[in-house]
Amino acid sequence: MNIQLTRIQFFMIMFTIFTGFVYISIQSPIITNGKHASWIMFIAASLFTYLLFIFYEKTYKYFILGTVSTIIYHLYWLFNLSYATAFSIYLISTWISPYTPKIALLCLFLIPSLYASLSRAETAVNIGVVFGVFIFFFIAFVSSAYQDFNYRNLLPTTESGFNEWMWGTLFSLNAYRNTECYLILRKYVMKNQKIAGVPLFLFVFSLFAMFFFSIVMCMLYFSTEEFSLISEPILFLLHAQEVTFVKRLDLIFAMMWIFITIITLINYILVVRLVHFKKMRKFPKTQIVIYHVLIGFIAYFIAKFEYVQLIREYYWIPFILFGFLLPILIILLNKVRGRTIFDSSNSSS
Repeated sequence: MNIQLTRIQFFMIMFTIFTGFVYISIQSPIITNGKHASWIMFIAASLFTYLLFIFYEKTYKYFILGTVSTIIYHLYWLFNLSYATAFSIYLISTWISPYTPKIALLCLFLIPSLYASLSRAETAVNIGVVFGVFIFFFIAFVSSAYQDFNYRNLLPTTESGFNEWMWGTLFSLNAYRNTECYLILRKYVMKNQKIAGVPLFLFVFSLFAMFFFSIVMCMLYFSTEEFSLISEPILFLLHAQEVTFVKRLDLIFAMMWIFITIITLINYILVVRLVHFKKMRKFPKTQIVIYHVLIGFIAYFIAKFEYVQLIREYYWIPFILFGFLLPILIILLNKVRGRTIFDSSNSSS
């Protein structure tokens, strides 16, 4: 399986992969652990991530997945996609349609993803362009709560000690937990398309701005003590807003987010397909169907409040293991060996 991406397509896919699954869920863990200095911790985590992206841009040619690392990432991606689907089902059951069977909700997410995955790769590549509508909607309506903002909530206090800084920063890094996808997709960008320098900075800055805006808006609206009781502060914030043309902004936002999640699922599975089908395999369409069935099976059993919240408490780990430590280990090992993705011998590795 092979595709060619323009720079815009590459960044659009990456933007949806980074924001689609985590955008509604990251604010509470960051602010609960970081307290009033959470926004500073997120800036620090984002600067670290930007430096990591620069490093990955210079060394992506050494990111070659062998048999063991491929299996590790496949298991992680399967769980990550299953958890994202389970969280989406939990969100719909909580905010939109509590009486809809989980099977029906699974079909809502997995059937469009399966259709796109069985189609040409360009279907997954081009579908992310609608993300811009979501961004404008979110900024406009969250900003409408400005009259209720308490700007003193942004003032750092002495309650943010070492533990708060450590955990607040770790959960801030969680916003960028899919960095390994950058390394996988990077080699498919057309060679005449420049990524390093200004384009990469603008991409990372757009991610940072999107996350930072949501964190600051939530901190301005809620006190730090409330975040331990609020799992999705963005939806609570929108729920409290009153506008003339719609009764519940949170429902509109949640439904748009469902669509974004489906797009993210499609793009994420594109990454899985690129890794899995780098070798010729028998019955590729059957394998894609089985993969979606596995996602649905796992998601069905963990789509419960207690499981979703339990997993959420430990979801700072994926960035450290799969987005930072393992990629760097793979890059260093292959650099020592002198192996790159451009070597013809790697086509079967």
